[in-house]
Amino acid sequence: MKLIKSALLGAFGLTSLVAVTMAEAADFRVPAEWEPQAAVWMQWPGRYEAQLRPAFAEIIRSVQNHEPVHLLANSRKQQEAAETFLAKHAVSPRNITWHLIPTDNAWMRDNGPVYLTDGKEIWIQNWAFTGWDGTTGAYHERDTRVPDHVGALLGLEVEDRSDYVLEKGNLEVNGEGIAMLNWDCQDERNPGLSKAEHEKILKEALGLKQIIWAYGHHPEDLTTGHIDGSARFINATTVAIADTEEETERRLARELQAAGYKVEWYPGDVNWLVGEDYVVALSELSAMTDAELEAHLTRYFPGRKVYLIDAWSIVDSGGGIHCVTNDQPALSSL
Repeated sequence: MKLIKSALLGAFGLTSLVAVTMAEAADFRVPAEWEPQAAVWMQWPGRYEAQLRPAFAEIIRSVQNHEPVHLLANSRKQQEAAETFLAKHAVSPRNITWHLIPTDNAWMRDNGPVYLTDGKEIWIQNWAFTGWDGTTGAYHERDTRVPDHVGALLGLEVEDRSDYVLEKGNLEVNGEGIAMLNWDCQDERNPGLSKAEHEKILKEALGLKQIIWAYGHHPEDLTTGHIDGSARFINATTVAIADTEEETERRLARELQAAGYKVEWYPGDVNWLVGEDYVVALSELSAMTDAELEAHLTRYFPGRKVYLIDAWSIVDSGGGIHCVTNDQPALSSL
């Protein structure tokens, strides 16, 4: 038995704890990002993150061609200002739905929902979020309630996992019970736990069979090494790794290959978003380099349209395209 927050459609903040029997670990999973999607969710940047807004416009313009975009705004005034901003940046209101849900940051990958399915039903997990261990100095109480709000909007049960910190940017899955995480991040966020204790929590909660750990991070990385900045599954048995000289990536590649996984070296930023039938990735602002990146991504994700966009303001702020998006699996296709 697990304690689940029952998400009442439309009743924000009105949740009750009920006991619900969930499937055994072997019977549920976190879907892979390349599986069918229903929408992409984002949190509109407030005034302290206003530099991100042009990049958000680029992402939204790409995504709305393929699937709905759900945007969270703190107030009607903020929504109206954002709509004006997007219109000035040639973003159509088509396929955009706004929700007045208060947030503290624009990085919905990390404080947003984790989706799980047992093949019959889908539900959401709400893990603890501490603002990257307080590195931003901001208050993130509103962020911690976002998965509850999303669950209410979608009519999904929300599982309370607030006793353990897990940022979704540090969770990369292949859809078949295998996950990659960065050890430095999980160890810092949840101090005092052994690796066996971390793995027990994660495997039981996420239906995992295996966890592959990356070790190390750049000292200026406020995420403490989120895996989505280093390595991404591109199918169940292949991992694309950022082609850097850093030992974190080199060691991870060796361990993946020893475990039987194929490794692809990507000559750019792997913090991309894989959507319903598209990929949004970071442009290097060079036609020659972008042609090489597009060739890689087209080979990784055949049949998907590739968008290479200028999202350097997000990179300069410590993240990437994946970090500010949260993909919702298609409920009827899992």
